[in-house]
Amino acid sequence: MLPAMAALLFTAAGTGANQGAERATELARRTLAEELGIKAEDIRVRTVVASEWSDASLGCPKKGQQYPQVVTPGHRVLLEADGRTYAVHVAGERAVTCRGSAAEPHIVAAARLAELARADLAARLKIEPQAIKTRFPRPQSWPDTSLGCPKPGMSYAQVVTRGFLIELEAGGKSYRYHSDLKRVVPCEEPEG
Repeated sequence: MLPAMAALLFTAAGTGANQGAERATELARRTLAEELGIKAEDIRVRTVVASEWSDASLGCPKKGQQYPQVVTPGHRVLLEADGRTYAVHVAGERAVTCRGSAAEPHIVAAARLAELARADLAARLKIEPQAIKTRFPRPQSWPDTSLGCPKPGMSYAQVVTRGFLIELEAGGKSYRYHSDLKRVVPCEEPEG
């Protein structure tokens, strides 16, 4: 049985998108279970997000390997096992656990921040979060704490702020969110 979080993400059962997310989730759980030597049922699903990566590495490149430069659609699945969070990226019948590299903490942080942006946009547009497609966040440095989205009349600390540029798509429209390592802000007000 899928955990409650996963069940929430699959509320419109029967649609192609949700069936793809369910298959991706099961493949991600089986892959991680095999790597950790535990039962798939012992792995909790935190989030499942439709994503696109700029190459066949699925956002988890291995040092010294080259990958075809082709946009690769799939799902980013965050799983939890033994008190630790794992990011597993899935495309078709291929699943890659993003761990063992210096990028791993950033991948997990980026996924968490993308979920915050997705939830915010869903609330603003009054739609279900699963109706929003997430492109994998790109690391970014902002010149100040406005995160590149200054509001008139506000002043911001003039310090370089690391974070992510997060692109979302809903109803054929693109939306941009900027983040530091803790929060996200929409840079263009979505139309409701």
